[in-house]
Amino acid sequence: MTRLLGLAGWLLAAAFTIGLPGAAAAQSPPIEAYAALATIRSVAVSPDGTNLAYIRREGTSVKVIVQTRRGEVLAAVETGEMKLRALDWVSPDHVAVSWISPQRFPFGGVRQNFQLVDILNVRTRSFVRVLDKADYNAYSSVFDWRGGTYRGRPVLYAEALTYEQGDLRLDVYRVDLDTGRGFRQTRGDSDTQGYVLNAEGEPTARIAYQPGNGLWRLAARTGSGWREIHTERALLDQPSVPGMGRTSDSLMLSRALAEGGRSITEIAVADGSVRETFEMDREIDRIFHDNRGLMVGFGYTDVYREHRLFEPRLQAALDVFKTALSGVQISIESFSDDYSVVCVYVEGTGETGGYYLYDATEQRVSIVGRAYPLVPAGAQSEVRIIRYEAADGLPLFGYLTLPAGREPRGLPVVMLPHGGPQARDEAGYDWLSQGIASRGYAVFRPQFRGSDGLGRDLLQAGYGEWGKKMQSDVSDGLRHLTRLGIVDPARACIVGWSYGGYVALAGMAMEPGTYRCAVSVAGVSDLNAMLRRAEFEGGRGDDNPTIRYWKRFMGAESSSDPSLATRSPASHASAVQGPVLLIHGRSDLVVPFEQSQIMLRALGGEGPIARLIAFDGEDHSLSGQQARTRMLTETAAFLATHNPAD
Repeated sequence: MTRLLGLAGWLLAAAFTIGLPGAAAAQSPPIEAYAALATIRSVAVSPDGTNLAYIRREGTSVKVIVQTRRGEVLAAVETGEMKLRALDWVSPDHVAVSWISPQRFPFGGVRQNFQLVDILNVRTRSFVRVLDKADYNAYSSVFDWRGGTYRGRPVLYAEALTYEQGDLRLDVYRVDLDTGRGFRQTRGDSDTQGYVLNAEGEPTARIAYQPGNGLWRLAARTGSGWREIHTERALLDQPSVPGMGRTSDSLMLSRALAEGGRSITEIAVADGSVRETFEMDREIDRIFHDNRGLMVGFGYTDVYREHRLFEPRLQAALDVFKTALSGVQISIESFSDDYSVVCVYVEGTGETGGYYLYDATEQRVSIVGRAYPLVPAGAQSEVRIIRYEAADGLPLFGYLTLPAGREPRGLPVVMLPHGGPQARDEAGYDWLSQGIASRGYAVFRPQFRGSDGLGRDLLQAGYGEWGKKMQSDVSDGLRHLTRLGIVDPARACIVGWSYGGYVALAGMAMEPGTYRCAVSVAGVSDLNAMLRRAEFEGGRGDDNPTIRYWKRFMGAESSSDPSLATRSPASHASAVQGPVLLIHGRSDLVVPFEQSQIMLRALGGEGPIARLIAFDGEDHSLSGQQARTRMLTETAAFLATHNPAD
């Protein structure tokens, strides 16, 4: 194996460095290049390892491509304006493609984002919609899906809602790959939340949850009935069952630990007894299964993406990349049934994002394609890890992106807090921070308290601290960079998206004098109004999980809690001392468009202090290419006007 790793590693290093510039940094591309959506994504290796499927964008054209590993195109099907999410093989001749569609909740209710699934027949190059027809009144939104077999033939199994006798239930449907027609295989109860299916589509386990009292139950199949093997109460942070364990008679149970971190426990299907527990101080964000549905490993993110793999052949493939490359983030994307062909995604120094293929049989590494070819590797800005302490001594860190060709002394800076707030940034290529840094700014992404995936202690430290210590953690990061001499505090602005947009607005309104200007993309400005909308859409009180989530971080009892106004940027608009740019999609289903309208009115309307850019038909992520490009170009122009880099 040593010789194999050496040869494959050498080939990978060669493939990785071909075409990269030397010591001199490449000239920064136009700002529009950084806003470009990924040219290629969601690369999936076919079960036998002979073919690839992926999503490819060329200008305004988005296609699902199926090709041989040597490059011969077998199918190239235009998908139009569908917001594609991901794809995967469900048979040697069929690829399932999921996409997001904003729709009204079935049979009335509020508008939500739903997942629809289409099946591409590689031979006929035609799509069929999953559950477009079914033997019961099934709604075509698919909660989860996987490939499998039925009587020796490949099929797709889909978890979807059935409207029956005045009630909605989550059922399992067997879907014909050529027609999309669904046949109900398993009927759920009123509180069924999900299933664990084996390769034949039979449910090994069923998960149930009652939002009102937080009762979570896991039951195993026993003939034609069910037997509970695990129960607990969880108003938030519910357990989850990522799938079967390492054997067909086990399940994986993921649970938050009271003392911090998270555990993945392998339990017996027969009685729920514990076989082995893997305790982690980081959030597990990826589970890998083989073609039988058995777990072969999992992934988690510390500063970089990490893996724990139980399949030696998969570990050997990963070792090839880790041995040859350093200073980059490597993520396993897909693999053949026999692990002889493995696809990984590489991003970081020298690579904005590339899909690489490793063939263990041929000892060969090749590149499938680069996600962001308009940004040359040499044009990337350096990213450093900066550790600091909050004012109360809490250890924190952030990702500092430095502008190329400039000494890291006294730089103009843009603080870029993430959304969520229960989310986090990663060390890989980030188009927004790279785009801003390319214009001459240092960009700092702080991982403030309340961030997820970095340990339970940091997450829980954010409870009740919305607009308080979660806010000051960001400005504490600015003060630390100032003490290091890297940035000039007199030339600091703040940009944020979603919750980060709130932090940007609060930085101007509640920490006056800290920032010269702010850009809020889909940000929250009025906490009372935000909670009122959540109550309208999901009901009042603790029966509404969304309300429970917001209360956890806001520390408020209801939408009328007077403390919310004290932490709402719109309530402190008179203290704003610099210009504010508001950017928002009118079809945002996460943070209502009215939140930016409220802030605009509070700032006195359009004028020298405030401006609102609205995008018709755009969602919370501004996922359309035109909207994303304009968002970045407007942000760069705004920063250049109000906080020049030179």
